Amino acid sequence: MKLPIHPHLLILRSATTVTLSALISQAGWASAMLGRDPSYLRMHSIGAWVALFSCWAAAGIYTVLRATAGRVLTVLAWSQAVLASFQFLVGRASVVDVHIFSGILLAMLGTALTSWTYRHPAPEG
Repeated sequence: MKLPIHPHLLILRSATTVTLSALISQAGWASAMLGRDPSYLRMHSIGAWVALFSCWAAAGIYTVLRATAGRVLTVLAWSQAVLASFQFLVGRASVVDVHIFSGILLAMLGTALTSWTYRHPAPEG
């Protein structure tokens, strides 16, 4: 039975979709805190670990499948992991303005990586 999509692309698309979902959920928890209810901070803090782990896991997956992913997507995945680490650290340091700005950049980077991964052609052979 032949898969309708190359297995490598299925793995790459799954990894980036999970990561983007974690990044978007982080934005949701952050926006919930705008009402000054501190109970959402705990969920945002837990989600930060999930997002950070998923970014680094995706970078690892893109590295392992770099022959399929290509140089640009692999560099984007690593850039996302590094930016997620920076964003995590400034959040832990309570540098809120930088944390929000880098979070927006991270969501944009995650969206670009996801979009380009879904448009990436299947490897030949």
